[in-house]
Amino acid sequence: FLLPEPGSCGNSTFADREIRCFIYHRFGAESEYPSTSISKRLFERHLKYLEQNDYTVLTLGRALERLYSKGELPEKTAVLTIDDAYESIKEVALPLLNNYGYRATIFVPTGHVGTDNYLTWKELDTLRQQGFEIGNHSHSHTHFVNFADKGLREKFEKDLEASHRLFQKHLDFTPKLYAYPFGEYCPRMADILEEHGYRAAAAQKSGVVYRGSNRFALPRFPMNEHYGKMDMFQNKIGMHPLGVVDSNPGNPVVFKQNPPPLSLTVKNKEIDPAGIQCFVNGQRNCSITTSWKNSSLVVNVRSLRELQSRRTLYTVTAPSRGGGEWFWYSHVWILPEYGE
Repeated sequence: FLLPEPGSCGNSTFADREIRCFIYHRFGAESEYPSTSISKRLFERHLKYLEQNDYTVLTLGRALERLYSKGELPEKTAVLTIDDAYESIKEVALPLLNNYGYRATIFVPTGHVGTDNYLTWKELDTLRQQGFEIGNHSHSHTHFVNFADKGLREKFEKDLEASHRLFQKHLDFTPKLYAYPFGEYCPRMADILEEHGYRAAAAQKSGVVYRGSNRFALPRFPMNEHYGKMDMFQNKIGMHPLGVVDSNPGNPVVFKQNPPPLSLTVKNKEIDPAGIQCFVNGQRNCSITTSWKNSSLVVNVRSLRELQSRRTLYTVTAPSRGGGEWFWYSHVWILPEYGE
């Protein structure tokens, strides 16, 4: 698919173009895997909501292609992505998706294909022929940021090459979309993906995709039996992007300062600066200050406590000036020394 040249993320010239992207993993295994699974019943309610509220559901590649073109991107565009390619796609999700006529983007960890509880290459090929999009989710599904200080390039490129060989062997193509294992990434990984011809990469942080988004750290709203409850799903699908044009630091890996500070430069005339809020993993235990610089709003956020888990989300939200809409941005922090 066609996208701007690598490195040309740029600011939006079509500010009203937005994509609500959701990430799923397992289906129908919520009692065994509560953090990564959603029930058949609740997933169907998501699909029914999309249909009843006139959403256009596209694969991620098609949605991005429309986002960056002068063609039509429906105002209500949603993307369903599924990480890991578990068998529950075929057993639970596929009949529902077929019933509503929707297609999803499936991110595949090639080293797991055909093993216990994972789809086979033949099944993935059949899904691709049916209109599902296949993306890369690494070969080994490793915590690559553990090697961010040294050895990352060698390990990440070897993993890419292994996945590419299997995609070519079994599906006769190499994906141009990537989803980071565990949603963990750093700028060096994004650079390597660009060098290998990838057009975009998805992270696992909440937010809305728009033309100003970093194409190699695209936000997705994670869905499971808890965070996928209908009130939460409806809340998130109604969000808009905060309009962040610069984030400092750009690297989500925490090496020194803990808790780490985050500075965001926001260009969005629709938000009410007085209503800006910040959260750390959903809790209001953070400091927030705002100031103006060259007609842009600068938002500084920091947790009030030292981060003590491998992944932590800073989330900044703001209401519209009229109070009827909300805008959202999340930044993930990664502490490599912490286990899962």
